[in-house]
Amino acid sequence: MTAEQILTAIGLVGIGGLLKSFLDFIIESRKSKQVAQNTLKEARYKSIILMCFAFVNYEKEKTNLIINRPDITSLDRLKNELHAEFINMALYGSDDVIQKFKLFISIQNEKVLNDLAIAMRKDLFGIKTKLKSETFEIDL
Repeated sequence: MTAEQILTAIGLVGIGGLLKSFLDFIIESRKSKQVAQNTLKEARYKSIILMCFAFVNYEKEKTNLIINRPDITSLDRLKNELHAEFINMALYGSDDVIQKFKLFISIQNEKVLNDLAIAMRKDLFGIKTKLKSETFEIDL
């Protein structure tokens, strides 16, 4: 083996190590970005779904709503907050969630709320589900 072949072999090993390190960095960067996005999305979706539930069941839930969100003191204020969340959702929500949320803003009922919850579940966790909105209907 000549000196030139030895230097070439050492260079290849060095380049391979650098290439692996670079790829590891890119993969880890994308992974941490996705974790941050999912954390934000989960927090927003939880807040939105609870506000939607309070909207559909306002008379029963207004006390809990005021305790958890003292700035929301009326049904109109809650509707405005939901509209603001809808606008913000353009930054992070999937197409399906945005469409279901828009439908909820137009038709505020339990079925549309349940459809929204299923869409959020799919978006957050990629769950393929056979659940229907009727699954979440409970008479209390």
